[in-house]
This record gives sequence, C-alpha cells and structure tokens, in this order.
Amino acid sequence: MRRNRTIFAEHKPRRTGRLIYPLFLLLILALSIGLNFINNGRVRLDTESVTIVGLPKELENFRILHISDLHGNEYGANQNTIATMLQTARYNAVCVTGDVCAPDGDYSAFLKLIDLFAGKVPVYFIAGDEDPAPLLSAAQPDGSVKADYILAAEEHGAIYVDRPQKLAVGKSVIWFSPESIYGLDIASYRAAYQARLEALAADDSLSFSNQAAQISVIDHQLQMLADTEQYLAEMQDSDIQIALTHHPLTEETIKTLQQWAGAERGDFFRGVSLVLSGHFCAGQIRIPFVGALRAPASAGLPGSGWFPADRALTGLSVVQGVTQYISPGLGASGAYPVRFRMFNTPAVTVLTLTSKLTF
Repeated sequence: MRRNRTIFAEHKPRRTGRLIYPLFLLLILALSIGLNFINNGRVRLDTESVTIVGLPKELENFRILHISDLHGNEYGANQNTIATMLQTARYNAVCVTGDVCAPDGDYSAFLKLIDLFAGKVPVYFIAGDEDPAPLLSAAQPDGSVKADYILAAEEHGAIYVDRPQKLAVGKSVIWFSPESIYGLDIASYRAAYQARLEALAADDSLSFSNQAAQISVIDHQLQMLADTEQYLAEMQDSDIQIALTHHPLTEETIKTLQQWAGAERGDFFRGVSLVLSGHFCAGQIRIPFVGALRAPASAGLPGSGWFPADRALTGLSVVQGVTQYISPGLGASGAYPVRFRMFNTPAVTVLTLTSKLTF
C-alpha cells in the first residue's frame, strides 16, 4: 500500500532567532567593554566654584587643581593626555589627595604627573590608605625616615603635607594642612615621644645603629609636632585654611572634630574653608543616568550602600557646616570588590575660590 506524501517538504522551525539574540548581546557587551576601555584612557576636566565668606580680595578666583587616586596609572606617554587636557586650564596650586602609587608600590607614574607642574605652581600631596606607609619604622643608613616615593616626589619639586604649609599671595595667606592636625593632641604626643626616647636611651640590648635609627624616627615626629604647633599659633583668622585628607570626612567625623576643637581651641576646626578628599573614585562602577552602583563600607553610609547619593562619594557638598570636595579620581581603588572603573570617566577638578554666592 502506498503512503500518501505531501507535495511540499515538511517545514522545519528556524533556529536563526535563537542564535541572533545571544550574538547580539555578546556584541553589545564587547562594544561596551571596548568603549569603556577607551573611556578609561581619557581624562575629564571638571570645574567648581567654592564660596568662602570673608575671602581676601587677593585670593578671589584663586584656583586649585585637585587630583586624587592616581593608583600608578599613566594617561598617555609621560601623562601627556593630562597635559594636553590642561593646556588651556588656569590654576595657582595643585593638591593631590593620596593613593598615588600602583598596587605593587611603583610610583613612576606619580613622578611623571608631578613633572607636569613642578616649577610652575606649588604641588602639595598626601599619602592615601593604599600607598606604602609614608614614614619608615626605622631610619635608613643615610638618616632618612621617609619612604622612597615621598623622597622622590620631593626631589621632583612636590611638597609632602604632614604639617601645615604656608603660601603667601600678596599680603594674604592660604594654608594647606593635613586634616589630622585638627584632632592632634600635641602635648600628649610630645610626652609619649619623649618617654620613648628615654626608654631607648636606657635600652642596652639595642645595637648602636638600631638605636640611632629609631631615635631618628622619633626626632622627625617631634620636629613635625614643633612645626605644627608653631604654624597653628601663626595662623590668623583672616587666613584661608585648606585641609587635605584622603578619606572623605563623614558627618559624624566632622561633628566630633568640631566638638573637640570647640572645647579646646576656640572652634578651631570651623576655621577650615575647604576640605579636599578622594578615595571613592566616584563609586567606581556607575550606571548611566542613575549614579554609583554601590558604596564601600568605608563610605560611612547606613545599610548596604546600594545606589548611594553622589554627595557621599563625589563632588562638592556641605557637611556639618564644612565645605568638602571629593575628587572623582583617576584610577580604581581596592576599596571595591573589583579594581576597575565602569561608565566612570577619570577626572580632575579645578576649584575656584570666590567670595560670591554660587548656585
């Protein structure tokens, strides 16, 4: 018996759609990664105006170039990308708020960055929490107590800010100080260091070289305290104070500092005109049109820190009456689970000081 056969071949379901969609998604992913890689090689220049009540006329429109979180990155040969981007920018001083070295401690990119500015404008810098310790636990044979990258930066013309630094502009003065001095109990620290010196002098178990090395470290710290005490006494109410800190100050931290300063030194911390900080790299991974995906625990935010407000991670804000600017940063921080930036262009900022109200 003959079986009936259809005239037309049996229709087979097409599998093209099943392949196109995954391939399309892979293409979008590859394109996003490629564009992000290109974007991370760029550097954006941001600008902000900072209102300072009582700003001396000579400091009107004084501009600070704020850089943070280089993390050993080089943008173009010899930081040429940054140099090109800044060709038309105007600034009177440069402040670098830490995390300058690569994760392996290499600081060559930082020196190339300094070379863009040194000799033209003063360059002030502090160490970050991911940099090697700025001071050695024992002095070197040459008597130095500073880490290699600190010494190298100073040799290239930068100024390490472990005590207040005075900059005269005409008859006006602007101070660049480490934030740590505002909570520093100088008398207690001095007594502790003096006691340590006496203990070292009485310790017969130490070799002469080891003893001398430890004494050099303590002498350095005592000199830092003496200089800080002198400069604090020298500061006038009309002077402008810029505090440098790597980790942004939270409301709780500033409130504690204000309470301490108010009780002991006549509201001294309230004399700070501007705090410059970094550390958070603007959230590192950002969602377009939304903002940062997550804040690290170190941001001091309640809860999990998912989709935090940008004011906690980047930009200009007033916290407990103190104006603070958090740099978007250049590199990527180990404070996050992954060390890369996504949809987050590396940036530096020119901050213009003014007595005028800005909106």
